[in-house]
Amino acid sequence: MTPHNTVVADHLRLTYRPDLEVLIARWSRPVTLEELQVGYRALADEAEQRKAVRWLLDTRALEISAEAGRWVNDSFYPTLASRFDRPLRMAYMVPPGSKYRLQTETEMADLLARFQETMFPYQFQLFDQEGDAHCWLAAPIS
Repeated sequence: MTPHNTVVADHLRLTYRPDLEVLIARWSRPVTLEELQVGYRALADEAEQRKAVRWLLDTRALEISAEAGRWVNDSFYPTLASRFDRPLRMAYMVPPGSKYRLQTETEMADLLARFQETMFPYQFQLFDQEGDAHCWLAAPIS
């Protein structure tokens, strides 16, 4: 099965892998909040069209900000429940060190805790190795 590629903008490519039933979003540079919002909306539209509930989000090129995290958690995630009939599983690729920062810096740790609390019925996990992310995505969604 051939992957299907969609270039959303110069900074974001979406790739649907039908063999893995995974939609991959790869950001190639830091983006503004507006560009991030456009990208996430395009991701959700593509996922809905393909009925893809396993997402790999390669955010390694992005700057982590509390403002962007609040938008994703408070505005974007709540729109997903009405669009998908099964729980989503999202694997976030983050740069080495970012996982530690997300878990230890007070504002970021609070934001990560809010993600975990409000994600039901969705699942997400942070990874710095893509192979580990794909293994986690391949597991049955409960």
